[in-house]
Amino acid sequence: MATVGNPDVLTHDNIRIQLLQRLRGSSVNIPDLWHFISHWPQRVHGEIERLDEDIQRVLAGLFPSPSDEGRLRKMKASNFALFGALWWSFAPFEALRIETDSLEFSGISNDADAAANFRHETATYIQESLSGKSEIDLIHISTNPIVTSFRPIGEAISKSCNARQTNTLLDELLFYVKMCGEEQRYQTTPYLPTIEEYNRIRAGSSAVRVCLAAMEYAHGINLPEEIMNSQKMEQLWHEATIIISTTNDILSIKKEVAQSQLDTLIPLLMLESRSIQDAIDHAANIISASIKRFESVEEEILAQYSSMPHAHEDLPSPLRDIRLVVNRCKAASMLPFSGLDRSRFQKGKG
Repeated sequence: MATVGNPDVLTHDNIRIQLLQRLRGSSVNIPDLWHFISHWPQRVHGEIERLDEDIQRVLAGLFPSPSDEGRLRKMKASNFALFGALWWSFAPFEALRIETDSLEFSGISNDADAAANFRHETATYIQESLSGKSEIDLIHISTNPIVTSFRPIGEAISKSCNARQTNTLLDELLFYVKMCGEEQRYQTTPYLPTIEEYNRIRAGSSAVRVCLAAMEYAHGINLPEEIMNSQKMEQLWHEATIIISTTNDILSIKKEVAQSQLDTLIPLLMLESRSIQDAIDHAANIISASIKRFESVEEEILAQYSSMPHAHEDLPSPLRDIRLVVNRCKAASMLPFSGLDRSRFQKGKG
């Protein structure tokens, strides 16, 4: 019979403690993740400095109080300008600014109050903003500056995008908000998710799908619904999310262990592995296999749809950009780790 305080009884707290003990102080070799997609295109937007000035102004307006200094410093360290300039390197500047604001909004809202009422308020504001509601109507939903920072994004999208594009972005944003809540729940309890649960949550909380949903807006194009709603396009998005999220999980493991955060892929894989090195090698194999599936599906999409009216000229752009997105996110994730800098990328004119 189990007794209270028996160290042999594996409670959820004990599992976390033992996992942390295995992780801390371990030395690992990080595989050459860049090698997997070194043949893919690399590019940064030519107006990255202008974008950074805009972001610094927005952040300073959102966190003006001296008591916000810590959060402001954390948000600035997120390097939203580099992420945006890598994500949408071919977009006109105004589209680049709006898209980066959406990325910035995702980062800020995920860092905000984790309470359910905040998430509900955020989701309601997003939904009404994308429906074209006026600023006066939106004031009745929220006056929280973090939530209302979405207003110019919603206004630009609702004016420029059709119903299918707007609804897709809305669905992905609501999925993001919901999965951030699930992620925060695991971070505040002793329970660990299964790998399947973690992958489901990460598909939303990573915000990769939010950025992919805005691709057409960035290029000012309207691809046929048959293509965008196809199983192949969904798989392409799925593989891109796996590649980006798993890369981030590998490269952020040191920081997460320092923060005792165990509800991420590498610690969860360690529960089934002999060592942290085995877990990291397993994750690298996940990335490699996903890249191969990505390239195969991309070829199938081009072969099937390139001759479709209105798709011949527009389809290559988002497909190229999804490759760029993967390369950008891998590069941005590796910046603090490997000393990569902007000079590695071709600088475009936007």
